[in-house]
Order: sequence, then structure tokens, then C-alpha cells
Amino acid sequence: MGNRILVVDDEKPIRDFLYEALTQLGGFSIELAGNGEEALKKIEKENFDLVLTDMKMPKMDGLQLIAEIAKFKPETLMVLLTGHGSIDSALEAMKRGASDYLTKPINLDELMLRLRKVLEERQRFISLKDYAAELEKANQELKKIDEMKSEFVSVASHELRTPLAAIKNAVQLMLQGKTGEINENQAKFLSMADRNINRLTSILNSLLDLSRIESGKIVLKFEELDLRSSIEFILSSLKPQADGKSIQLKMKIAEELPSVYGDREKVEQILTNLLGNALKFTPEGGEISFSANPFENGGNMDMVAISVKDSGIGIPKDQLDRIFEKFHQVEDSLRRSITGTGLGLAITKGLVEVQYGKIWVESEFGKGSTFTFTLPMSKGEKRDIHFRFILDREFRRAQKNSSPLTLFLIEVMDERAEVKDALLDQLEEKVKQCLWRNSDITLRREHEKLLAAICEADLKGVQIIQQRIEEKVLKILTKDFDPPPVIKVGTATYPEEALSEKELFRIAQERLRG
Repeated sequence: MGNRILVVDDEKPIRDFLYEALTQLGGFSIELAGNGEEALKKIEKENFDLVLTDMKMPKMDGLQLIAEIAKFKPETLMVLLTGHGSIDSALEAMKRGASDYLTKPINLDELMLRLRKVLEERQRFISLKDYAAELEKANQELKKIDEMKSEFVSVASHELRTPLAAIKNAVQLMLQGKTGEINENQAKFLSMADRNINRLTSILNSLLDLSRIESGKIVLKFEELDLRSSIEFILSSLKPQADGKSIQLKMKIAEELPSVYGDREKVEQILTNLLGNALKFTPEGGEISFSANPFENGGNMDMVAISVKDSGIGIPKDQLDRIFEKFHQVEDSLRRSITGTGLGLAITKGLVEVQYGKIWVESEFGKGSTFTFTLPMSKGEKRDIHFRFILDREFRRAQKNSSPLTLFLIEVMDERAEVKDALLDQLEEKVKQCLWRNSDITLRREHEKLLAAICEADLKGVQIIQQRIEEKVLKILTKDFDPPPVIKVGTATYPEEALSEKELFRIAQERLRG
């Protein structure tokens, strides 16, 4: 039997005509209803692939029927039959959930074509939905396997480091002659073992760094950083290596370079990795230069770009896309004498990205390479970096889509730290339930003990959300404390109240403090 279609029309001749046409010519399974109420009763008891309804009917017209079906059976396809001059009603039906509309008098060829097209599109959608579900399942399984791999690498690295340290200590004691005299040949082999122990320790440390980055367990301490001092420190630390190869180290940093937000230790690790890499692949008498400048590429935040340029052997064009992959090492005769784990640039990329930056390379084989990475620029305010990144991203998205954006700031006003922490935990979950869309965001500003919510709502929507927060959240949460804490809410809406991100934050903050 074909697709099940419910025909709804208050005129019996039309119902009978459609029944005959759709069963005989279309091969569909047809049920009939004389009005909207009868149709709803049938839809409640049975499943239909499609409802074909007339526009003008007593008691409940086609628009009302479509709206009702969309509420409790949204998966049901709906097509509206309307008379000439009723295009506005047909378009309204489409807005309410109808898939298509047909005008009277009915053309049987067009009717069959349009119904089949709607049903075929539904089938394609179902197939795509099933395929997407399968992909999501496979993706989750891959994530699980990847997490298990990262966990194994982390545990194995930890377990190997302890016996390796013991072996190194033993070798060192023998080399120092503290376990008895050793001859020249023994010293040679012990020194070889010591070098390999150091190499293995370096590999284990790299694996641990990578597993922490991939599992999201890396600990970051964001602060305002002066890049000039960090670059100078790294240059002076690695200058002896550069002097050993007669390589010139230069620094070209913009005057009054803005500070950046980042983790000092991780930023210096990035700089060390990139400079160490440049020293490896730059021949004697070469040159390596550091530069840092403000960088704006229409992304989520104003950034500072830091570049490390060398006059080394360069990277073949066909390998540039893979240079940041784990364990990747460039294959060519010039590099055969240079060993490494192939993890340094993968770790560097991970460290840049967890600090909301990007990294890329430009290179010409035989002439040198330039590695550039970005870090978010400080804007002089004490804002959580994660909050700032999310707000910048959502504000730019609202500008691009010409859609409204509202920022909520919610603060617990109480001197008791334990009360603040307890309420913030509960507030975050409850406020999520008051927002409209799954894409709306809530996040904590830990430094100030604030809860922020960013949602796509205009001023009218804000009033409804704020009323929900006051009725369903604030009154309920504060009743368990004596004395009850005060919870304040500040809001600002783009573009009705604020035209810039800075203004949006300022207005919300002023209303919170007011």
C-alpha cells in the first residue's frame, strides 16, 4: 500500500473526487474527514504521512488545523488547498508548518506531482536524518576511542617516567664513579645510554603534554602578558645554541605593542618550541628573527601576531598542510641528519588553540620558513578570557545575521562566600531553563563570581525571560537562606540599546550595579 493521506474537506463531492483520484491514479491509501475537528480525532488515533486540507471550512479552517497538527504531530506533512485570490492565506499556512499549497480548481497532474514531490522530500529528509544519526554515533564512538587512547598514553607515560628516572640515576652514579671505577669503553656505552634516556624522557614528556591538550585536562592560568619580555627571555635562553652555529637572532617588535591574554608558561613553551625548531633547520651563519604586531583579520577578537622567521632549508609545498600533524616529519635528504619525535609542532598548535589563537606556516623550499601564531589582545579590562571569546563571537554573529543579542549579568550580593558559590551553581542550571533556544549560552565569570547569559532575544523577549528568572529562579533559590541574599540582574540588548560590544557590556554592568 502507498503513503497514507488524510483528505479534509467539508464538501462531500470534492472528498469523493479526491478519494477516487488519489487511490486510482496515485496508489495512495486515503482516509477522509469532513472538518478540522474530525481530522484531529483521526490524527490522534492514527499516523498519516500527509494531510491534504481545504482552506475554508466551518468551525475550524485549514490554517487552524495546520497550526494544531504542527503542535502535536509536527512530523506530519501538510498541504493546503485554497481558492483563487487566497495566496496570502497559503503563505501563512507555510509559515505555520505546511509543506506546500495548491490552488483550486484542482489540476490532477499538478496535484499528483506536488504530493509526490513533498513525500519524496520527506523521505530524503528521513534518510539524511538517519544518516546524520549514524554519523553522530560513529563520531561518539571515535571520540570514546580517542579518549581511551589519550588516557592510555597519559597513564603509560606516568608509569614509565618513574622507572626511567631510577635508571637515569643509576647510570649517572656509574658515570660519576660512585659505584666503582669504570674503563673508557664502559663510560662510552653508559654515556650513550644516558643520552637515550634523556631522549626517551623528552618523548614521554611530549606525549603527556599532548594527551593533556587533547583530553582538555591542561591547566591554564590566564593573565595579562607583556610579549616583549617573554620573547627577550626566550632569545637569551637559546642564544648559546644560536652562537654555536653562528646564527644571528633578531627581534622586530612594534612600538607600544598591546599586551595579550595568555598563560605565561605555555606562551614561553610555544616560543621555545618555534625557536628551537628554527635553530634545528637553519644552517650555520643563518638568521632567525622574531616579530610581533597587532593583527586584525575579521575574526572573533583583536589579536597580536607573533612570527618566527628563519633562513633555513624550508618545507616542501606538498607537506605544508601536514606540518602540524602528530608524528609528522618532513621527508627530504636535507633533514635526514636531524632527528625528532614529530610531536613538537603538534603540541605547539594545541597550546596556541587552547589560548584561543591560531597558528600557520609560510615557507619556500630552500629559502626558509615563517611560523606565525596569534593570541587575543588585552583590552584593559579584567574579563575572563573564555567569556570574552564567547561574547566577541556571538556579537559578531549577531551583526552578520542582523539579529538581536542580549547580555544578562547576574550577581549574588552576599558577604558569605559559601552562599555565593552554592547559589551560582544552582543559578546556572535554573537560568538555562528560562532561556528560549538550545543555542543560548550561560557561563561563569569566576573572577567576579558572576553568571552571564547570552541569548538571541530582543527587548520584548528580554522582558519575558527576565520575568521567568524572577518568578521561577530568584524567589525559589533565596528562600532557603537566612538572611536571604540579594540577587541582581543587569541586561543590555543589541541593537536596540547598544550598537557595540563594549557598549553592550557597559550598559549591562551599569544596570547590575545600579
